[in-house]
Amino acid sequence: MLAAVVFAILGLIELIVGLRFAFLLLGGNPASAFVNWIYTWSAPLVAPFEGIFNQHAVTAGTGVVVHSVFDWTALIALLVYAIIGGILGRLLAGV
Repeated sequence: MLAAVVFAILGLIELIVGLRFAFLLLGGNPASAFVNWIYTWSAPLVAPFEGIFNQHAVTAGTGVVVHSVFDWTALIALLVYAIIGGILGRLLAGV
């Protein structure tokens, strides 16, 4: 039961950060309400990983179009959250 909750939370985090990565890669317009919402909610999730590859997270104001960016920060966040969530889920599944 507890493992299912961990996997559900992990899935939500992975979805939000994954959408951030895809929108930045494909040049999503931050003036769009949904894209802006994804950027806003994913910013705290990727913040701990900023600067690992000497690339800062992309921030843009309303109405500013950011063209295609390969966001290493989001990619590392996806990987780390998957590893941590997998380990926690497996530990709690055994309980």
